[in-house]
Order: sequence, then structure tokens, then C-alpha cells
Amino acid sequence: TMTRNILTTLVTDTNNRPKGAMPVQVEFDATGPVRVQHAGQAYRFTGKVGHNRATRLAVREMATVDDARLWITFDGTQIWED
Repeated sequence: TMTRNILTTLVTDTNNRPKGAMPVQVEFDATGPVRVQHAGQAYRFTGKVGHNRATRLAVREMATVDDARLWITFDGTQIWED
């Protein structure tokens, strides 16, 4: 079962600078985010999971069709642009 939410998400840019809180549309499966609408782009889960080095939070990698990437926490509350 999929759920779709609009969340206020803390975003960090590619230079590891905070961009602040932004509204992001996130669609979840039973485990975590599978689709994200962020900054006018649609991202899909790539199948890669890991942990953010600084925070140690579990994250999923997301990518656009043009290969722009980001990492998002399983609860969708933090994004790191890549």
C-alpha cells in the first residue's frame, strides 16, 4: 500500500549547506520513500540504501530520469542533494 504526503523537509545542498525547510511531496511504500517531488523534479527510488555519514540516519537514494540524485531519510524529513 502506498501513501502520499506533503512533508516539511530539511534540505541540504550538494556543498553540505543547509537550504532550510521546504515542502516536499513524498510517496511511501511499506519501508520508506519511493517517489519524491522536490524543486520541480520527480525522483524515484534507485534501490540503493545507506546511512548519512554525518548523521548516521538511514537513507534511500532517489534519482530523476536525467540522473539528478538525492538521499532522503526513511521518514522523509531530511534530504541531501547529490
